[in-house]
Amino acid sequence: MRWLRDQLGLTVLVGVVVGLLLYSLHLAERARDPRFTPLPLSYSQHRYGMKGLTRLLERNGYTVRSLRRTFRNLPKDADMVVIFPPPFATLATTSAEDAEALERWLADGGRLLLFSSDARLPEALRGEESTIGALRNIRLPPLFSPTNRFFEARPALPAAWLRDIRTVRMGDQQANLSPRPERWVPLLHTGGTVEAAFWYYKKGMVFECTDWQWLSNEHLREADNGAFIMAVVRQMLPKGGVIYFDDAGQGDLEQERGARGFWSIAPAGVRIAFAHLLVLAVVVMYSVGKRFGLPRPTPPRAPALGEYVDALAGVYERARATQPALAIIMDDIRRRLCRQLGLPAGATLLQLIQALPTDSPLREALADAHRALQDPKLTPETAMRVLQRVESQLAARG
Repeated sequence: MRWLRDQLGLTVLVGVVVGLLLYSLHLAERARDPRFTPLPLSYSQHRYGMKGLTRLLERNGYTVRSLRRTFRNLPKDADMVVIFPPPFATLATTSAEDAEALERWLADGGRLLLFSSDARLPEALRGEESTIGALRNIRLPPLFSPTNRFFEARPALPAAWLRDIRTVRMGDQQANLSPRPERWVPLLHTGGTVEAAFWYYKKGMVFECTDWQWLSNEHLREADNGAFIMAVVRQMLPKGGVIYFDDAGQGDLEQERGARGFWSIAPAGVRIAFAHLLVLAVVVMYSVGKRFGLPRPTPPRAPALGEYVDALAGVYERARATQPALAIIMDDIRRRLCRQLGLPAGATLLQLIQALPTDSPLREALADAHRALQDPKLTPETAMRVLQRVESQLAARG
């Protein structure tokens, strides 16, 4: 404690440095943690994440899972797949096999929520521009691009399952939908343009929309956004099922998750600075330890009476002098009690016994010791028993 008081300033400084290092590590890991990324991941808590949507689906009886693999590895229990716009960097990981696998799954009766048109999808699902620049199917930005412009879309059909929907507040991605060759049912409109629609691809069913941002954590509770998407999902999966979010298309492929950690994501300058701070902390701690000084001697410890008795009794037992050993120990006890009771230092053991109250257990123990001193055939066992009784009464007396 004395050293801590003397080195309080240095101790606080070292603690602050270590705390800053740990906090820096926490910030770096949090920045890398996909739960806080701005991508629309199904488990992202960011304003653009989709964790709120996944919780909404789970509360309504659907099983929600994260698809962190490519389309050709789509699980067999997938009843619906949700596809959001991926960032540009992930488009290089696509292949024709993935597009064909997704097309086969949809043709066999799969359900798809489609919020983007990009190179990962088969041609049957992607929109194309006509020669006059109008849109034949769907045209959406292929990149992850949030917008700050919003509008209100309204139901396009007087369907019974849409009777509670008034408006849906959507982001303006500067895109609209046009009829497809297949059976196509508009659901949301803003006057002259269609913003969301159903269409059927063989046995499968697709819900396409010109915006994804209205389903993010930030906007899901606005207007009737949450109610509308739940009505759509119930219409497509009335008996419940397993819904997979295409998180792999947003850069979360399983093979890319191996190299994670501070040293793999921090810039070279940050890593060098962090290493220097670690070395500084080690040097400071070593320097403090070297200045600690010589070890301070521990204060002398007064041995308990029992230890003294055991040691001295052992010596005299080996010398076969039990009675002298008992006399020496009792003489020490007599002097201590005389000081406590205010008797003269030369008072005998018998006088000491008489000075104690008649009902005192200590008086009886001292009387036994006095009789043992008069016994010429005193054995070591008897002497030890007498001394242990005296010791216990002295301890009880305090």
